[in-house]
Amino acid sequence: MKNQQDVQNIKVWDWSIRVFHWSLPLVIFALWYTRLDTEIHMLFAQLLMFLLLHRLIWGVIGTPYARFGHFVYGPRTLQAYTKHFFTGKKPLYLSHNPLGGLMVLVLLLALGLQLMTGLFIDDFIFPGPLYDRVPGVVSDWMTHWHPRVFKILLGLIALHLLAIFIHRLKGEKLAKAMLTGKKHLNSQACDFQAEPLVFPWAKFVFAVILAILPVGVVFYAL
Repeated sequence: MKNQQDVQNIKVWDWSIRVFHWSLPLVIFALWYTRLDTEIHMLFAQLLMFLLLHRLIWGVIGTPYARFGHFVYGPRTLQAYTKHFFTGKKPLYLSHNPLGGLMVLVLLLALGLQLMTGLFIDDFIFPGPLYDRVPGVVSDWMTHWHPRVFKILLGLIALHLLAIFIHRLKGEKLAKAMLTGKKHLNSQACDFQAEPLVFPWAKFVFAVILAILPVGVVFYAL
């Protein structure tokens, strides 16, 4: 049995999840800042593609609390959590709560759309690496939506920051947990697992290789 101190300081986020989380805003800013410099912009686009692919793979084979199956919930759980969010009866979760899990999926989808539209963009000065692989009408559509998806992404990021602030007011230090990897909760959390968080290095290397290969194909082989 774990003592009370061990249970309250539970290792939730492994180091790779934390690197992914804090790298994303830096990469997004770098992509915006280098939007007029094709060569450098494409390098950051490659990094974004790698990060997204690795997170998707890690969400299947990674550490327990990082897996999508651990924080993606059905409509009933989502509805129940939303109903009790502003009450003292709000259930606790070690991984992302149902609303947070939904936000993770939405943000990953928005980032994926931003990346995909950039791959097929064709504005004559700044073509994507795959712009000539699709009909002109498709490339035109991607070119039209690329800057618009970015604005949607900024709105989602603002909503994400607002949610973190609200949770902080309610006593949940989500940002600190993503820095330290630990959450100060008890074993009554809905998704509590007693197993220690052991980093699976073999799976990590496998995920890195799987994420790098498509980047190399898209940017250098096609």
